[in-house]
Amino acid sequence: MPDLPPPTHPATVRVAALLAVTQVIGWGTTYHLPSTLAGPLTAELGLGRESVFAGVSVMLVVAAAVGPRLGRMIDRHGAHWPMVAGSALMGLALIVLSRANGLASYLAGWVFIGLGTPLALTQAATAALAQIDRQRARQSIGLLMLMGGLSSTLFWPLTAWLNTAIGWRETCLVFAAAQLFVCLPLHAFGLGMPNGHGRDMAAGADAGQPVQPLNPADRRKAFILMAVGFSLTGFVSWGLPLHVIGILEGYGHSAAFAVAAGALMGPAQISARFAEMTLGKRYGILTIGVISAAIMPVAVALPVIGSATPAVAIGFVVGYGLAAGAMSIVRNVAPLGIFGWQIYATMTGWLALPQNIVFAISPVIFAAMIRQAGPSTALLIAFGAALGALLVMILLERHVRRAVLAAGPP
Repeated sequence: MPDLPPPTHPATVRVAALLAVTQVIGWGTTYHLPSTLAGPLTAELGLGRESVFAGVSVMLVVAAAVGPRLGRMIDRHGAHWPMVAGSALMGLALIVLSRANGLASYLAGWVFIGLGTPLALTQAATAALAQIDRQRARQSIGLLMLMGGLSSTLFWPLTAWLNTAIGWRETCLVFAAAQLFVCLPLHAFGLGMPNGHGRDMAAGADAGQPVQPLNPADRRKAFILMAVGFSLTGFVSWGLPLHVIGILEGYGHSAAFAVAAGALMGPAQISARFAEMTLGKRYGILTIGVISAAIMPVAVALPVIGSATPAVAIGFVVGYGLAAGAMSIVRNVAPLGIFGWQIYATMTGWLALPQNIVFAISPVIFAAMIRQAGPSTALLIAFGAALGALLVMILLERHVRRAVLAAGPP
């Protein structure tokens, strides 16, 4: 196994490690909440299952609306103070969520989460790493994604345990405290780079992450293909995780087995991200995107074409986790290589606009399909989207390769 190339400066290791902590907490206390709290939320607030998962949809739509503007701010002024503000917003949002007494107040909490998403989560975190050391941005972003894969594995059982022990409202308050007293201080004191040290490191990294020498027309086409391909893969990778437990139960598995099997998603994502970090440097990031896009349709088809056995269920979860884990790195690294670190947060914000709209509707669509037509129909929809994503990713990889060859060396 090839050695993992170390980051160019100890500050990169420190920042990647602290951001891994805040990203695990950030995603675990927000996006993953409905998976385990759907039951008590439905019972106490009188909401339908679709309404519960509509909270995630509201989060993503709001994040899409503000993402490009916040991305420009991060590009111009750095990610430090925006991430502090994002943690404060997340803490406030979870407090609002804990006081919800109906649909309006429940969704209000998710509006605040959506405002904090581009500031506290992946868009700002990956931009921070690119700004600090763009020579090894692919490796450091991969490290961040690697650790972030623990989010569902840690927070699904933790949320379930807290809900049983203290109730869902108090669970939200505990998570608000984690945002305010763990994430916020880490962003405030861990991201500060005295005397512009982070920008000095980036400025001195002239041999860093190369920008593909594409002309404006080729970049526009690459942007469109990325937006479509990433949106299709995200439709599956954002819509299914919230319903994996319900899907497995729909195939006759016990709740305990469904939770245990679903928890394998995190390790599978981590395995894929570790493989990309250690072996992926041999291949272009878009080649990794094609490979991961090819795994996804096979994984989601397994429960439909196979028998309802534990082995098939585990194969579905693990295969899905491998594909989604690798694609998360592709979505965050590919724009860096094509557009450059100087406008990286801005371009990821624009890419997030169509992606987040698709991501927003996917949990609701899957919830409706599972309830009305069963898990097999939901997985067939996922299979169609995954096949479309594979086709677009092949077109994107070929387009960028041909454009680079036509342009010659930078």
